[in-house]
Amino acid sequence: MFHAGYMEKLNTIMEWIMRFFVLQLIWILFCLVGLVIGGIFPATFTMFAICRKWLNKQTDFPIFRTFWDMYRKGFRKTNLLGWVTTLTGLSLYYYFQLFKGAEGMIDLVLLIVVWIAGILYLMTVLLMIPVYVHFDIKLINVVKYALIIAISNPFHCLSMAALIIGFSMVMILIPGLIPFFSFSVLAFGLMWMAKSAFTRMEQKVSKLEKINNSLV
Repeated sequence: MFHAGYMEKLNTIMEWIMRFFVLQLIWILFCLVGLVIGGIFPATFTMFAICRKWLNKQTDFPIFRTFWDMYRKGFRKTNLLGWVTTLTGLSLYYYFQLFKGAEGMIDLVLLIVVWIAGILYLMTVLLMIPVYVHFDIKLINVVKYALIIAISNPFHCLSMAALIIGFSMVMILIPGLIPFFSFSVLAFGLMWMAKSAFTRMEQKVSKLEKINNSLV
């Protein structure tokens, strides 16, 4: 009994290791298919979408074909969203560098504004991909939803940031893991945390709807 249970758990662990390994390789492949510049965002968004399916206990599907279908359908949208977000981040960094050495009051105020904008930007970026793959909403609303959920769930944002920092430290210490079990595992962890925030928001909305219905 004990031996059978042990072997079953071991098989489950090995299956998940294989899933992450295969997803990692497919992600790298499709980044290269888009010549990195055009493939990095569609491949990353799709990797999160695959992780979401796994979190919803959907594991019996062909990973490669599903990845390709999602990658192809979201190629333009994810590139647009990804590069606009990247350029926005570069702009904020430019203005931060521009104002950080200034001594005037106006420049100080502008620096504070850039700081606040930068914090909100980072919080939004953490949830942007999970929001895109989780909700069936228009592209223009993805950033708005991500920002609202981020502000409403600061603990989840801090947890996601801590995960990224911890992940980076492990990759620095063990760089040999990068081609095999790095970004796919990170995407799964981030998607799990984001999904927890979404569930919490949906529960709040559900409670408010019940209260409103009882008052009508």
